[in-house]
Amino acid sequence: MMSLKVQNNQLFHIDEISFHNKNTFHENVFEALSKDFRMIGLFPIDAKIPHRIIALLADLHTSFIHIVGGEFPKEQLEFESFANDYPHTNYFECELAENNGFAILDHPWLRPVRKQNVINGDEKYNFYKLEGDEVHEVAVGPIHAGIIEPGHFRFQCHGELVYHLEINLGYQHRGVEKEMLNAKPAQRIILSESIAGDTVIGHTYAHCSAIESLANISTSLRAQVIRSIAEEIERVAMHLSGLGGVANDIGLAIVSASYGRLRTLMINSLAALCGSRSGRGLFVYGGVRYDFNEETIKKIIANLEVVKKDVTEINNFLFSSTGALTRFDGTGKVKKDVAKQVGMVGIAARACGIEIDARINTPYGAYRYFPVSLITLPTGDVFARARLRALEIDESLHFIFEQIKNLPEGKLCEHTLSGKVESVITEPNSGVISIVEGWRGEVIHASFTDANGKIVQYKIKDPSFNNWYGLSLALREIAISDFPLCNKSFDLSYAGHDL
Repeated sequence: MMSLKVQNNQLFHIDEISFHNKNTFHENVFEALSKDFRMIGLFPIDAKIPHRIIALLADLHTSFIHIVGGEFPKEQLEFESFANDYPHTNYFECELAENNGFAILDHPWLRPVRKQNVINGDEKYNFYKLEGDEVHEVAVGPIHAGIIEPGHFRFQCHGELVYHLEINLGYQHRGVEKEMLNAKPAQRIILSESIAGDTVIGHTYAHCSAIESLANISTSLRAQVIRSIAEEIERVAMHLSGLGGVANDIGLAIVSASYGRLRTLMINSLAALCGSRSGRGLFVYGGVRYDFNEETIKKIIANLEVVKKDVTEINNFLFSSTGALTRFDGTGKVKKDVAKQVGMVGIAARACGIEIDARINTPYGAYRYFPVSLITLPTGDVFARARLRALEIDESLHFIFEQIKNLPEGKLCEHTLSGKVESVITEPNSGVISIVEGWRGEVIHASFTDANGKIVQYKIKDPSFNNWYGLSLALREIAISDFPLCNKSFDLSYAGHDL
């Protein structure tokens, strides 16, 4: 296999990538996929040159990312689909077709990703329909009764059982990737904080790591530890929110409110560190803007002690409740082999028994020196997704306690011009792939520069990009009334998908 092999956050020169013709490109990508590599990106290396593309393929066993380049005739942007043999490539191929006009030959299910009439020209996309006596269709959204983001869910049902759910997104055209190309350095951090409002730390961490690699900016161990503490606080806060959501969906209002109270303590801990309960303003290129002092450490530890004590009691109540377990067990199940085939990531994948966690598979920052435990559960149902959140909360609290009590020495920001982000100069003809384990799963930011050091491609992948189809599969042959519970157990992002 002819590919460039790199690691997470490793700077590389674009000249090191071999760009092959259609047939050789297909052979190399197919060979990588046959070795159990996982596609994590498929896009042009320069946003303005659609006929030169790269495939990013991750090898979980070695922590390497393989980059395979392809150069196609401008008048013949096409290649044979990989999705018939490797279904997890499906959505990447759809995105390439939608954004860059590629014809994906023999594709099993070419459908819109974020735009409704691009892949099929001006034709309206036709949803899959199940035919038969007593089959009926239920359409929900994109405007919802609750205060949530827009998404369209179309159920094909026989009686109360769902036999097919098609999820259609793309109602929020914010153009984040395009804005990243035109923005000033100071604006890019703000943009990264706005990709998904509940994953501020995850996306900003990936963005800063990518730019720091491109600009050869180092970070002190102290700054890396502070970043990871913030990442784990965000993880605990959102896992508490998710547990509160599933408890609310089965009518346990007191349990839901109790999780909400503890989530408030966690986001207040982020505010104690940086002044923002979502973590905005904490990251700068080269490190962090705010440090711990005795007062903030004391306040955060006090919050964590309450969370650690109370969440144990609440979890014990939830996971010993006959009513809760009746609703959780076996509901919304995705089998391990199916989850792997469709490329699920993060907590949804680990709940199916898949050992995938970027903090361990492609370690970055403080996780290279202070590893966390990889936790999986085998059943792939609502119970596993909820229970795994509880287990990960315990692991994250352990990590935070250990690190905050043993903070290493070092500068907050190693960049000599830390106050002037406009001074960031990126290497010419270079690229970097940055992977972070957000609370939902794998967050990827890939950035590439031209001969003048100008960023010409910036690609973002939120874990929701992988996992929305997993939610569709979880609804197969279960009651439509269980959809809200399944949906909340996945707890996916509309904004993170729509970009």
